[in-house]
Amino acid sequence: MRRFVVGVIAGLVVVGVAWGSPADESGGAASQGPKYGGTLDVAIPGAPHTLDWQSTVSHPLPHIMGHVFEGLFGFTREFDAAPELADSWEASDDGTVWTIRLRPGVKFHNGDELTAEDVVASLERWRRVGPKGPALDELERFEITDDHTLSMHFSSPKGRFLLLLLGSDENKAVIMPKEVAEASPEAGTLSEVVGTGPYRFVEYREDQFVRLERFADYTARDDAPDYQTGNKIAYPDELLFWIVPEASTRVAGLESGEYDIITGVPDAEFQRLAGADGVVPVKNGPGVLLYMMFNHQHGPTADINFRRAVQAIMDAEKVVAAAVADPEFATVNPSFYPPESAYNTDACADLYNQVDADKARGYLAASDYAGEKVIIQTISSSESHVRTGLSIAEQLQSIGINAEMVQYDVQTWVAKRRDPNELNIYTSGGYWIDPSLYHPEFNGTFPSTEVGYYHDETEEVFRGLAAETEFDARYALGEALQCEFYNKVATINLGYQYRLFARRDVIQDPEGYLALGNPTLHHVWIDE
Repeated sequence: MRRFVVGVIAGLVVVGVAWGSPADESGGAASQGPKYGGTLDVAIPGAPHTLDWQSTVSHPLPHIMGHVFEGLFGFTREFDAAPELADSWEASDDGTVWTIRLRPGVKFHNGDELTAEDVVASLERWRRVGPKGPALDELERFEITDDHTLSMHFSSPKGRFLLLLLGSDENKAVIMPKEVAEASPEAGTLSEVVGTGPYRFVEYREDQFVRLERFADYTARDDAPDYQTGNKIAYPDELLFWIVPEASTRVAGLESGEYDIITGVPDAEFQRLAGADGVVPVKNGPGVLLYMMFNHQHGPTADINFRRAVQAIMDAEKVVAAAVADPEFATVNPSFYPPESAYNTDACADLYNQVDADKARGYLAASDYAGEKVIIQTISSSESHVRTGLSIAEQLQSIGINAEMVQYDVQTWVAKRRDPNELNIYTSGGYWIDPSLYHPEFNGTFPSTEVGYYHDETEEVFRGLAAETEFDARYALGEALQCEFYNKVATINLGYQYRLFARRDVIQDPEGYLALGNPTLHHVWIDE
């Protein structure tokens, strides 16, 4: 057996140090030290359409359930993977058998102790209901050795991709009691919300709030705090996630003291909030890739020449200028891996941001496009996504495509992007620090087999990424994957956007977690 050590990826920028540092140079009252107690009021833009994190990639569920559930692994502040519920792991010499030992004494919120049977039942459910679950398609079987040890047997070698997959916080492979996993066979529905995290779920009042309460029997790791891994301390007695769709209402509530932390703040507010008394704006990264996804199976977008026409005309500078008011919150970069990733590359960048109308019209003429309407689906609650959709529609219209941007609420948007009769193009955003994390989106199953992207050549690159452990070899595969995306127009990079959160200055965040990805409130306290 050989030990796979997953540490800091060489060259990766630690975004938290730059934007949400322990020193917090952006302002705030001096703290007298950590304090327990109180209610932390957090205002978020949208309501969760389900409490079943295993079954969705939709926000704001990771913002909320990241405090309730845990997985075998989690993201570090460098967005690498490190143990969460796992205590240690080993892989066979050929990389086909991974043995994971669990931390003993970990309690679920129902009082039961975590065992290997719970892990197996949870991962089997995630494989069935999770958008990213099909990435375990080469898992042949589980083997339970004892209450705290299990092995995963694969038909082909697996490298560090496995840890990243199980640690990803977008559609996380969270662990729940066996009886809950088995009683909840359908996606989107849980018989109970029971995890192992520092907060337990108490109630959800639809379209009003989600209430979490500190879990008194939480079993913390004894290593150093490290974003979603390491030691976690829950200082507030409870977390209240208020659902406040209007950005202006969230901002006014923060300034009045009604809310302690707000997310989804328009970047146009940054300069004003930076000068406001009692408020600290927080720039959040890594950069979120704004992207355009196609129906690859049906309609005009199934024609690669049509997609090449879209790729040739697209002006990323125009898109980010429309999506982002403050230039400090956007960047144009040809890589499908954010600027903060060690895998960021300019491979095949000649196909990026071409802004070539003649070339675009030539591709369109070579396609089967006959003037039918092309719908661009956006999320109505996201101002930047709506503005992105409008910019795309305008650019496509300029070369003769009958494009129209349509807004939907999140739940409708999720449904329609799976419907082959409805989907042409949708816009979205996310970050993929490691190339292998793209696999669930580009293996033909996400968001559904009826509209998904699949190519044998792309799958071959993904297999290499899954098996390889050496950084240089994985970097070369990451470049190959990016070229696959460009050459086959799998998706289109529209630029990167950085998010803006804000907190009252009495809210202490010494680890800088509010500047990292999804809001993580471990080690955050109210200094009043």
